[in-house]
Amino acid sequence: MRRWLAECVRGRSWGVRAPLVAVLAWIATRHAGDPTYASIFQGVNLGFHEMGHAALYFSGHRLLTVAAGTLFEIGVPVAAGAYLVLRQRDPFGGAVCLFWLGTALVGVGIYAADARIQALPLVSPFGPVDVDSHDWTYILLRLGRISRAEAIGGFIRRAGLVAMVVSLALQGFVLRAMADSHDHRGPDASVREGARHP
Repeated sequence: MRRWLAECVRGRSWGVRAPLVAVLAWIATRHAGDPTYASIFQGVNLGFHEMGHAALYFSGHRLLTVAAGTLFEIGVPVAAGAYLVLRQRDPFGGAVCLFWLGTALVGVGIYAADARIQALPLVSPFGPVDVDSHDWTYILLRLGRISRAEAIGGFIRRAGLVAMVVSLALQGFVLRAMADSHDHRGPDASVREGARHP
């Protein structure tokens, strides 16, 4: 794993990525302290959520169509992270996608917890918004778990916060590896320098 990481980060600058880690840490702190906080990820997550509904709108299976919003919202950052790590060999990008997933889970958790009281404003490009427009009300009613909405939502939200913290730790680890790759000059560096400067 260390060898793979060293190969992936070789030639990449930790300095240009460090400010992003600081911004994401600030966003995580805001999410942890304020359940109503909406970060820059919210619009992106909502876009993929609605895309999920649209993708399966004509499937004829209402539960699948309703659940597709959440599945796309959390599935897209997972797919993006897997692509960056496995195909692009970019562990830092993968760690950032884990943070993105955390923001999606936080949003999903808040939405799920709202299933009984339905206090959140809803967005629906497929027609008027009514009591049946709340995805998680429909999902939990079908599963017979509507009485557990707050507990389920709270669990999902906490999972999102944990994902953010783990992501930040991984980002820090990758940045350290990048810094070490620049500092490490190899066992024969002094020989090469001696050959250049007799």
